[in-house]
Parts: sequence; C-alpha cells; structure tokens
Amino acid sequence: MEDDGQRRVLVAQRQPADRQFTSRFLELLGGYQVHEAADGMSMIKGLKNKPDLIVADTHESAQFPRAIEIIKRNKAFEETPIVVYSEERHLVSSFAAKGIQGFIIKPAAPAVLLGKLWKVLGGESAREATASSFSERFQADLDDIEDLPTLPSVFSEVDRLCKDPDIGADELSKVIETDPSITLKLLNLANSAFFGFSRRIKTVHEAISLLGNKTVKNAILNIAVYEATKDLATSAGLDKKEFWVHAAGVGSVARFLCKKLSIDRDEAFTAGIVHDTGKIILDSLYADFYKDVLKRVAENDVSIYEAEEEVIGLTHATIGQELAESWNLGPELSAAIAHHHQPGRADGDEEIACLVHVGDAVARRMGVGSGGDSKVPEIDPEVLKKLSISTDQLSEWDSEIQEAVDRDRSVLSILQS
Repeated sequence: MEDDGQRRVLVAQRQPADRQFTSRFLELLGGYQVHEAADGMSMIKGLKNKPDLIVADTHESAQFPRAIEIIKRNKAFEETPIVVYSEERHLVSSFAAKGIQGFIIKPAAPAVLLGKLWKVLGGESAREATASSFSERFQADLDDIEDLPTLPSVFSEVDRLCKDPDIGADELSKVIETDPSITLKLLNLANSAFFGFSRRIKTVHEAISLLGNKTVKNAILNIAVYEATKDLATSAGLDKKEFWVHAAGVGSVARFLCKKLSIDRDEAFTAGIVHDTGKIILDSLYADFYKDVLKRVAENDVSIYEAEEEVIGLTHATIGQELAESWNLGPELSAAIAHHHQPGRADGDEEIACLVHVGDAVARRMGVGSGGDSKVPEIDPEVLKKLSISTDQLSEWDSEIQEAVDRDRSVLSILQS
C-alpha cells in the first residue's frame, strides 16, 4: 500500500452501531482513513492495510483479546499502538498486561475520544505519549497469555533439585513420589524398551540410581508436557494423535543421531517431544484464528509454518519459545523450539536445534505422524555440515531409524495411558 500521508486507523468493534459510529466520526472529524473489523480474525486480516493505530474491543466471544496477543507478538506490528474502547472498565489491568497503549471507557464524549487517539498518534512515540497516563499505572507483561497451561508442580521441584549436582536419589525420589500418576508413568518408562534394562525396576529410587538425575528429569518433563496439554479441549482441527506420533518420532531420530554420532545430549528425545508445542497452543487457545491457518495448508499445499506467517503473522516457533520460557525449560530446549526451522539463528549452542531440524525432516520423509501438513522440508546444508553427516548417510540409516522409532513408540503409549 502506498503511503499517502493520511493516518490509518483500524476500528475493531463487535457491535455494528459502535463500529460504524466510531469509523464515521474518525473519518469526518479526525480526518483518518478508517478500516473496520467485526471480530478478532478480521482484525488480524485488517493488518494488511498497515494501520497506524488500532481501536479494539474487549469482547471475548469475538476473540479480540486473542487477536491483541497475536498482534503484540508479530514483529511487523508489535509497535503498532492499540487503544481499547470498551464499557468493561474492570478489564483495564488485564488488557494493560497485553501491552496496549490506552483504555477508553464507553461512552466517551467525542472530544475525549478524539483527543486520546490523537495523543497516541501525535506524540513523539506511542510509548512516550501514554507513559504517564497509562503504562506507569500498570506493569505491562507482554509475555502474559491468558489460560497458558502450566506444568505439574512436581517437575518444577525436580528441576530445582537437579540443579544441585550433589542431590541424591533419596531426596529426589521423595519429591517424585508425591505425584502417584507421574510415579507410575516414570516406572513404566524405566521398564520400557526405550531404556532396555534386562531386569525389572521396582522403585523410583532404583530408577534414579540406574538412569541418573538428568535422564529422570527429562523423562518427567516428557510426562509433564503431555499432562499439561492433554486437556486443552478447544481445537481448530489439528490431529492431536498424529501430532504426538510425529513429536515422538522427531525425538527418536534426534536420539538415534546422538548415539550414531557419539553426541552427548541427554535432552535430544525431549527436544523432539516439545519442539512443536506452539502448535498445540495456537490450535487450542487461538482456535478461531488457527482454523484459517489449517484451511490455508489444505487448500494451498503450503507448510503450516508458512501458513502461520501468512494468515496470522505468528508462528508456532515463536509462541512455543514463549511457552518454554514460561515453563523455565532452559536455553537448550528453548532453542530447539524456537529455531528448529532455522538452526543458524540460535544463539550460542546450535547443536540441539540442528538435531531437531534433521529429526523433523527425516520423520516427515518417513511418514511418522503429522506435523500438520504434508510438506517434507529440505535439510539445511549448513546443519549437515555442523553435524558432519550427509543426506546419503541418513538414507542408508533408514532401517535403523525405523527400528528406533518403532521401539520408542512405547514412550508415547505410556504418556497417553
């Protein structure tokens, strides 16, 4: 769109009367070029007009709050000021936490409405213009996503204890055993083909002694991630069963590569399990938006990553990284989630992102589950170079990889039990 010098405002209001009045008022008295949106999805689509300001509603049924969360995570529009215009004054603090630049209570006198919008648009910057009147009243947390799932408390405590290299099996087992469900699944994992012990492991203490603290922590994280996301009922249509088969398959390939290449990465399988968790969040918490993403995948034969960028401007890698930080998963797993599509962008340690990148491509090529589309990505040549492998070698290892994937399916069965 060419810049004609006229300020553009996106008016996103659910009620037609409110939307039309606000639009006409801003056009006639404010001299703005106005575009309208009736719900969250049309608000996202309205970004194509490159608005200088968004006047948003608060109605949850129309998905305006979720649309604001998406926009504030879209790098092209994260600095676009958003002013909420609503009668729901009790929502001021919760919307402030989403990073908006102002909250105008309905009904507002025309001069007040125009004056506040002009202040946001006309100041030296949106942040400076509203600092004293709004932002300083609330501590805006741009990482806040409503209803973000939390991990079972046992994992947090195990993670804390494992930071101490001298922590013993006695103390660690006591914490794990406070959660009977996790205890049972951990023992089932310890006795599965995944670890391949010849004798039966009967206690958590024995599992810790044989596997080591770090391996047990990763096993509990695998359980915890599945437990935290399994009850997200709303869905845009992502096939969750095939999603988890694919995630476990990526973990199996990454773990296989570590053994084959003598790479010491205990978290390789876990990195595969968590690498696409952003899709689960988008599919559930942002279902009304993600439906259009899945529709674009089905109709245009593009990758789900490309469809996310095109339709909502927010990818599963970005939202997944935020989830990883919320869960305190550490820099390695966060890098695997955020950069498995482009490992070269990972800060510092790229190795785990490279392993997941290859694991994802191989699992897709071999038809292990589904990541939400049928595309098989090319492996970045730089990644192959970093891992000192070739595509020919990967093809030669196909039968061994398939054996590893089949063996590791036991993990998924235990997580879902």
